[in-house]
Amino acid sequence: MSKTTESHRLSRSGTLRSFGPDGRAQAIANHPSAAWDLWTMRALWPEAEWDDYLELREEHQQLLAREREAFAGLRKGDQSILAPGRRFLKENPELRSGLILSFHQGPYNLLAEPYLAAGLDPVILLNPTAKKNHLDSTTRLNKRLGHKSEVEWIVVGEPGFVRRLFAVVKAGRPVLIYLDGNNGSDGMNGTRKNGLDFTLPGRDVKVRTGVARLICRLQCPVHPVALHWNPAGEVVWEKQKTHKWSRKDDPRIVTRLYFDWIFSQIFSRPEQWHYWTMLRQASACFNPQLGESTRVPTGLRDDFIHAFNICLQRSSKSVRLILDRTVEVWPGDVLADLTEDRFYPAEGLRDKDLQVLRDGQPTLENLSEEHGLHWVKFHALRLCLLGMARLGG
Repeated sequence: MSKTTESHRLSRSGTLRSFGPDGRAQAIANHPSAAWDLWTMRALWPEAEWDDYLELREEHQQLLAREREAFAGLRKGDQSILAPGRRFLKENPELRSGLILSFHQGPYNLLAEPYLAAGLDPVILLNPTAKKNHLDSTTRLNKRLGHKSEVEWIVVGEPGFVRRLFAVVKAGRPVLIYLDGNNGSDGMNGTRKNGLDFTLPGRDVKVRTGVARLICRLQCPVHPVALHWNPAGEVVWEKQKTHKWSRKDDPRIVTRLYFDWIFSQIFSRPEQWHYWTMLRQASACFNPQLGESTRVPTGLRDDFIHAFNICLQRSSKSVRLILDRTVEVWPGDVLADLTEDRFYPAEGLRDKDLQVLRDGQPTLENLSEEHGLHWVKFHALRLCLLGMARLGG
């Protein structure tokens, strides 16, 4: 993604320009997570190619280096990156209470610092995993800066968390929420099972409506706030219009409105987003029972297996296995049908096992000689049952 306006700041229907020598794509092809990463990127840019992914990854690595340098300076006493946030809160006093919605962009972990510096005792609403990941770093930073105020953590799903949330809002304390966490007490399985469909250019993802339901029940001011780095390496704080929702509002509409805002920011600065795995984990094409398939109706499944075994026993020299989909095996033992965006456990199938099918249409006998009879009885049959391959003469 070029830094030019035409190709870097894309509309949701835009496409990336692919450029650079062909060798760059080959250089990344052996990276164990590359296929996952490119597929994830295509949720936003369906036409993205290896060169686009490479450039985004390079820009993200440069951003991480900049952040490490800035926070190293902070540990040594240079607090210049804190001044913009403190000034921002002072200039926008309405942000001292209500819900502050943000997401994992740029120096997002500085969101609470101006509140601590102002002695406001902010509250962070988050899921259990997020608390485990951020408790120590937040505590260390607070101690290093010498703030007397402390962060209070409210964990979604813990007994009484809603009652606590209502109490702190009523008391006028600021509550900080990272909306793109998209992960409640039942994890991403719960998101994929019960989430709201949210359409991106490349595919649908599932998003949580729980925060929006709380917003409508609380009926307090909601302030969308985002942080990012500018080209000079300075922290920029921005806010959108404050809104106060009511119990009459539809949480689904509220959810879509705020995720529209988040993704408009991500499209502008994709290299500054730190939670790309959300797009993968929340993709609607996954389901909690990964691997369950309805490709073959239950009533026909046994008949197909019987027919397959007859072909294997009597016609293995003439019956061929024909691959009908673009199929890959990805790290983590994932069998990916890229034609239909369907995903299953690979069950020990390796990506290199599929090369013979990509190169031609081998007979069942050829496959038995290449991989063994057990492989054909299990993996070849399974590819057919999942709709990725078929038998042909």
